[in-house]
Amino acid sequence: MTIKIWKFFDREELYECYQCARCTGSCPAMEVTAALGPRGTILKCLNLGHEAVVQDEKVWFCCTCNVCDDRCPQQIPISDLLVALRNSAARRGNVPGRLLLSLELLAKTGRTMIVHQLDEMRAHHGLAPLPPAPVDEVRAILKRAGLEEVLDF
Repeated sequence: MTIKIWKFFDREELYECYQCARCTGSCPAMEVTAALGPRGTILKCLNLGHEAVVQDEKVWFCCTCNVCDDRCPQQIPISDLLVALRNSAARRGNVPGRLLLSLELLAKTGRTMIVHQLDEMRAHHGLAPLPPAPVDEVRAILKRAGLEEVLDF
C-alpha cells in the first residue's frame, strides 16, 4: 500500500525551515556517516518529492534521537517527518537487509540477538540464563505495526 507522507505531515511546515543547519550540525548520524541529515531530508522532500526520499537508503541512517527537534528554532517536527518517511519506505520494501534480519530474529525469538551467545556470556560471568522472551506479544506488536507485510513470520 502506498501512502504519501503529506497525508499525515503538513508540507507547508517544511517551508518554515530557513536552513540554519542547527539540526544537521548536531545530528549524530552526520558525525559518523554520509547520512542525508535533517536539513538534506527537508530539502530533498521539497525539491525532489516524497518518492526520491523514500527510495534513498540514507533515510535509514537517522537514529531518532530527536536532537534535530530540540535544536530547531522554527520548531519543525523533523523527527516525525523522518519516521513517516521510513514507514513509507518500509511499505515499499525499501528496508536495509541488516534491519530486516534483526526484525525477523525479533519476530522469531523475541530478541534482536542470538540468545545462546548471550547465555554463554552470562554464564561466563556467573549470571543466570535470560528468561524466555514473550514471542507471542512481540509478534502481536509487529503485526499491529504492519510488519507482517514486510517480514516472513
